[in-house]
Amino acid sequence: MDGKPFDRAAYEKNLPYKVRRRKLVMEGKDLFVKEFALGPGEVVPGHHHTRVSDVFYCIEGELMVELKNAVTGEAQPALRLKVGDSARVDPGVAHQPTNAGQGLCRFLLVQGVGEYDFVPFKA
Repeated sequence: MDGKPFDRAAYEKNLPYKVRRRKLVMEGKDLFVKEFALGPGEVVPGHHHTRVSDVFYCIEGELMVELKNAVTGEAQPALRLKVGDSARVDPGVAHQPTNAGQGLCRFLLVQGVGEYDFVPFKA
């Protein structure tokens, strides 16, 4: 990070990607819960966080989260979540959530605890 606090409002207003739906469920000082809906083939671009973890909880369809080491780019085993499954992605692990099914994919994303950032990662 460049020392400036992350401007969540500006980021949310000018998202660098489009998905079927994003809904903020809960926001605290250093914890966020969002619901995402991804249509078939939709992807959240690869990125990582320097201080917060992401916990994914699949509530409809099938979610795949591709993982890479954010420093070396080395691929790690992908997470494949079905309804009721959850998984945590730690800071420093680049991840790219993708709808892995033919229908709608919905998941809750719990981010925290700590200062949020979004660092784009290109494979």
